[in-house]
Amino acid sequence: MPKSKLFTLASLITLLAVVAAAAIAIGRPAVVATTSTDPDMMVPSTNMPLSASWKAHPVAGAPVSLPWANTRVNTDNTTEAQNEPSVAVDPRNPSHIVVGANNWQAGTGQFEVYAYVTFNGGQSWTASQPYINRNASRLNAADPTVAFGADGTLYMAFVAFAPADGAVALSRSTDGGLSWANQSWASSFTGGAADKPTLAVGSSTVYVLWQGTSLYARSSADKGSTWGTIRTIETNGRNATALVDRSGLLTVFYNAGSFLRVARDGRSGFTVNTVAKTTALQARPTHYRASNYPTAAMAPDGTLYVAWADGRNVGQGNDILLSRSVNNGSSWSNATVVNTDGSSADQLMPALTVDSSGAVSVAWLDTRNDPSNYNYDVYMARSGDGVHFGANTRVTNVASNPDNDPRTQGSLIGDYFAMAATDGMLYPVWTDTRNNNEDIYMAPIAIATTK
Repeated sequence: MPKSKLFTLASLITLLAVVAAAAIAIGRPAVVATTSTDPDMMVPSTNMPLSASWKAHPVAGAPVSLPWANTRVNTDNTTEAQNEPSVAVDPRNPSHIVVGANNWQAGTGQFEVYAYVTFNGGQSWTASQPYINRNASRLNAADPTVAFGADGTLYMAFVAFAPADGAVALSRSTDGGLSWANQSWASSFTGGAADKPTLAVGSSTVYVLWQGTSLYARSSADKGSTWGTIRTIETNGRNATALVDRSGLLTVFYNAGSFLRVARDGRSGFTVNTVAKTTALQARPTHYRASNYPTAAMAPDGTLYVAWADGRNVGQGNDILLSRSVNNGSSWSNATVVNTDGSSADQLMPALTVDSSGAVSVAWLDTRNDPSNYNYDVYMARSGDGVHFGANTRVTNVASNPDNDPRTQGSLIGDYFAMAATDGMLYPVWTDTRNNNEDIYMAPIAIATTK
């Protein structure tokens, strides 16, 4: 190895040690970057030590009465953290739901990606580990994203890293997530750091996207066994979310500086349009990471919807904005505010889905029930036409204190929450701290009860 690379590696190790030591000193673990130049290339500290002086900070008060349950998804009996969920529903069986999440349950400070599987609509769950062909220089794994193919094949994309730079893997399951018999690497071990993968599955193609020095896309026509050419969407592209329309074309939403953009794959190349100018989030009393991360979905008629958290309404807290396009992303409606609290509360981490009727549902993290804007609930709103949203509805029957976790201690609850829809049901999924640690929870909501 050249001396310059050895020096760089030694410097990075020293920097990580300093950051970790500082985190221990203040009682909270650090969230550190995989590079020193890109704040969007962020991963948790690899040791993330438990604090001996940590005390539980549950939210006071009895649970509120709601027409649906709040169900714990992860199956461990530890006090370790699970966060950053992704969710997918089997197109052949609406009771078959899979949630992916980060997981620290080993108790060593290293973290993993897990899949949680239910075949009965969330009444019971089984856990599995998709990272099966482990690379020795990439011990940790994070940022799971799950999707089903039309034939019921289940896929999970994730990034594996530390102490080496991240590389993106794709795992495949043919029994609905109970076991994983195939894994391939979508990005090169020597191709530079990779982070924040996202996944979209068409009728015959699997797409994996990730960010490094640019926003990249790569596809596989044989379920991830082999991969096509890596394509660049945009140098400044970050925080992508992707979907595939009925014709098999890929649509990618992502942040580029202070703009939210959409790229449509026309086979001969990507056509890029700007959805909206975004405003950085306003300062918050909490210290977990949050951003303008977009969430998107497509209606049966082809209408595109995208939502994101935005700080433009100064003095009113961070809000959830939504825009739509009826012409394949060429032009977009003016952004509308989905939350109706009318206060200075923060609304963050939106998740958006569209059901087969074309109704749009958005769920998000919301601090409106805490005058200090610290503890959070999950709220949601629905629209039959994608334009006019109904009342904001509380999803969580207990609020969460983001600091109430002995491992992350408020530094990380994930960059996003998730939601899926079937005919007649919604499944919002979030990071929850009611049990004095971070767990993944889901609410099975009959859509009729939200009207």
